[in-house]
Amino acid sequence: MERLLTKRHTLYILLDFSEYSKTELLFAKSWIADRDFEVRVLHQLDLLVPTLTSKDMRLKISYGVKRDILNKWFQLKNEIFPDNEHVKFEILDHSIVDYLTKIPKDERIFIIMGLKGGGKLKQIFIGSMVNEVIEKLDIVTFALPKSLKNFTPNEIIITVHPEFDFNIEALHQLLDIVPDTVNTLKWISIAKEGEQVEDLNDYLEYLIKRTNTGLQQEMAVFSGMNVFAQVKSFFQSNENKILLIQKGGRTFMDKLFRKFLINDLVYDGSIPLIILPL
Repeated sequence: MERLLTKRHTLYILLDFSEYSKTELLFAKSWIADRDFEVRVLHQLDLLVPTLTSKDMRLKISYGVKRDILNKWFQLKNEIFPDNEHVKFEILDHSIVDYLTKIPKDERIFIIMGLKGGGKLKQIFIGSMVNEVIEKLDIVTFALPKSLKNFTPNEIIITVHPEFDFNIEALHQLLDIVPDTVNTLKWISIAKEGEQVEDLNDYLEYLIKRTNTGLQQEMAVFSGMNVFAQVKSFFQSNENKILLIQKGGRTFMDKLFRKFLINDLVYDGSIPLIILPL
C-alpha cells in the first residue's frame, strides 16, 4: 500500500529497562524500518530517598542513578539502533503522562509500551501504567507482551460493535504507518444473546466501505454457544496478527470481553495490542 506522509511522525517508547524493554525497541525498529520517524525514548525516574536527605545528597544520588540509566540506554541503543540519529533518549523527573499531555495536539504521535502483569494484575486489565496512558491520553498506543519475539505482522484484527462509534480518522492515521508486511484488515464483532447477526454484518460492511485503504478487508461475526471459544480458535489459527480495540468501545468497557481478550489472547497468545483513542 502506497503512503504519503505529510508530516513527520513521532514514536514515543516508554522504557523502564525491565525485561520488556528490548521487546519494545525491537518492535519499534521493525515498525519504522525505512520510514522518516522521530523516535523519542522516555524513562520516568523513580528516585526513592529518605525524607530527611539533604538537597546536596539528593542531587548526588540523582546524578548517580541517571548515570547508570544512561549507561544502560547506550548499551541498548548500540545494540538495536546503532546508526539511527533520529532516536533520542530523555530521563524525566516528573510523570510521563504529564509530559505527553503537553505535546501539541496537531503532532502525529504514537506510543509503545510493554504489557506487564500476571495473576491479580491481569484482572485490572493491562497494568496500571498502560491504564493511565490510555485513560488520560487520546493517542494511538501499542501495548506489547514481553514474550513477543521476531514479530512480523501481516494482519490487523479490529474488534467493533455498532453500540459504539468507531474512530475511522484514528484508524487512517495508524494505516499511514503500518509496515508493508501488513496486507489485511479483519473486522470482527461478537454478538451477545438477543443481538441480530445481520445487524452486525451490516455494520461491518459499513465500516469497510468507509475505510480508505489498499489493504484486503475481511469480516466475521461470532455468535451462539461458546462464542469466546470460537474467537480464541480464530486467533490461534491466525499467526502474526495484531489486535486492535478502541478506548470506550465494547471490548474495552465490558469487563468480561476485556478480561478474555487481554488475558487469553494478548498475554497468553503473545499478540500485540493497539488501542485507538475515542
